[in-house]
Amino acid sequence: MAEEEISSNRGGNPKYTWDDFVAAVGKDFSGGNELVSDEVIEYSSVMRFCEPWEIGNPIYWSKQAANRLGYRGTVTPWSAIRLTFSTAGRWKPGDETHFPTPEPNASGPMHTFSEGGEELPMPPYAYSIATNMRIEFFEPACVGDRLTARGEKLVNVVLKRTRVGFGAFHTRERRIYNQRGELVARVSSTSYSYNHER
Repeated sequence: MAEEEISSNRGGNPKYTWDDFVAAVGKDFSGGNELVSDEVIEYSSVMRFCEPWEIGNPIYWSKQAANRLGYRGTVTPWSAIRLTFSTAGRWKPGDETHFPTPEPNASGPMHTFSEGGEELPMPPYAYSIATNMRIEFFEPACVGDRLTARGEKLVNVVLKRTRVGFGAFHTRERRIYNQRGELVARVSSTSYSYNHER
């Protein structure tokens, strides 16, 4: 693929170096902000999530079946928690567009886990790709829950030269809680942010 066909997601700040980024491991960059989901988990939303995947587990469809197995309500599939039921909306009428360019391969902005948090001390980079996600689950999320994401802890930075360029594999961690303050999941997301080398 020609270089001009590869979509870039430019970011970083020239006042930082890669060493600054490595030194920041262990710090929480959320600024104490929380990301509260826009919606309470509804039964119809759980059904709509399960239907295309043909997920037939009775605890996702029936409160009675879930109660018989010791759950407090209709359970939300684990796979729906991260991207469906624990995010705030990315755009609403009146907001500026995330895609101001007509370029067909343009990338949208790279959102932080907790909007309004502190800037990650990364030097300028031209590209960023998601490489891994690990989710550890604790308390099931059920219909009627409203989830909140807390924290944006930088847990690992590995500088690496690859075939596409030089940059850093970096892992950030957040935790998702229900409205009772119970830990639902711990999410670790890894990306590779880099610049081409000539």
